Amino acid sequence: MNKKAREDSYISNPYVKRGFISRLPMWVKAAFIKFWFAGAVFFFVGWGLSIQSADQLDLVLVLGLIHGLVSDILVNRILIFIETPEKPCRKYILCYSKKFFSVPVNLFLCVFFVFFVAYIYHFINLLAMSLGWAPDGFIFLGAEPIGYGLLFLLCDTLVLLMKNTFMNIVKKARG
Repeated sequence: MNKKAREDSYISNPYVKRGFISRLPMWVKAAFIKFWFAGAVFFFVGWGLSIQSADQLDLVLVLGLIHGLVSDILVNRILIFIETPEKPCRKYILCYSKKFFSVPVNLFLCVFFVFFVAYIYHFINLLAMSLGWAPDGFIFLGAEPIGYGLLFLLCDTLVLLMKNTFMNIVKKARG
């Protein structure tokens, strides 16, 4: 189906309901999907493997690899699925390709984001100890799915902003 026929099918379909979710901006949908999947991955992998893990670096690496697979297989596909001609969604995806190219890139990016989120948690706990809010060796802010999802979304959004800015600069330079 060509692009014009696809646009006409979205417009002329009388059976499509226009509910609350269809009125939300695409960036809210993309942010919620990324946040929810990040929290779910941490809930199942981070909390599920934390007891059996001998080293925290192993847990961070496994969490990043699984999050990369979930990001490539589920999150990006869902964002592409909810895309409409009026509301494009590809600008909210860091790396998407129908070929195998996007899998290693997403794996690397998610491992990087998970390491960064782990260091943010570590920095917050060190800051709380140095300010006297918590005794030495006490974990002031432990990792949990909602906080992890928000921090992961923050890292993803910052890198996405850098990518989109770079792409706009390249577009302007090409003319």
